[in-house]
Amino acid sequence: MEQITTAPAVADFTPLSEHQAQTPGTFFGSRPVLHLHAISNITAEHTDLQRLTSPVDVYVTSQHLILFSPSASLGFQIPYPTITVTAQDGADVLLELNLSDDDTADEDIEFLQMRITPERIEKHGEEAEEQASAGAGTNGTTSGNDISTALYKAISDCQELNPDPRGEDDEDGEGGFDETAPGATGWITSENMADFVDEDGNFRMPAGMTVVGGEEEEGAATLGAGAGTTRTATEVDGGGDEEEESKWQRTG
Repeated sequence: MEQITTAPAVADFTPLSEHQAQTPGTFFGSRPVLHLHAISNITAEHTDLQRLTSPVDVYVTSQHLILFSPSASLGFQIPYPTITVTAQDGADVLLELNLSDDDTADEDIEFLQMRITPERIEKHGEEAEEQASAGAGTNGTTSGNDISTALYKAISDCQELNPDPRGEDDEDGEGGFDETAPGATGWITSENMADFVDEDGNFRMPAGMTVVGGEEEEGAATLGAGAGTTRTATEVDGGGDEEEESKWQRTG
């Protein structure tokens, strides 16, 4: 969490309703989108968060989840990949954060749990104007569960916009897809040709690599006629001579 001492300015954000109603002029350097602004109470067994006195402004933006306590002149900016659990419990939204570095041992990982109880939703931009013209007496909905649902959905939506850049580890713990691997992008070029040709000049797949195009090609050692095509289980089971069966193996 990044500590901040200046309250976010609503003018620094683009309200979600305005963002959805127009085509942005640029996708780079534009203002973050404010998905939701809720006045809330926060409960957490953590020294830093206990310094935030209620009420706390919760800004759910397209870049960060921001908590700011005006009375304490203190807040925190939370990256979405840090949030490991998001859940709704009645009128509350529960969050769990991973505060440890990537190389921290499992037994030393520090988690933080917090409970956010939103009291009302602040409207901005066109939504605020529509609410004022309608003569609404309160700024937000009256149902605590409705407010909680809106906050939960906003955080979940922004989490999807900010996936963990580390991706999911594979079985060997070496990370996900490596697009720099020879042939990984589906193209054989002059730079990686040597990886696909044996000493006799015949095409082959490097050890440990598979043919992209279907599960049936997993473990294939050569590229020949029909490479990249798929066959049904009936075709595989249909038999043929032993030589044909040795070429096509069922996987899974």
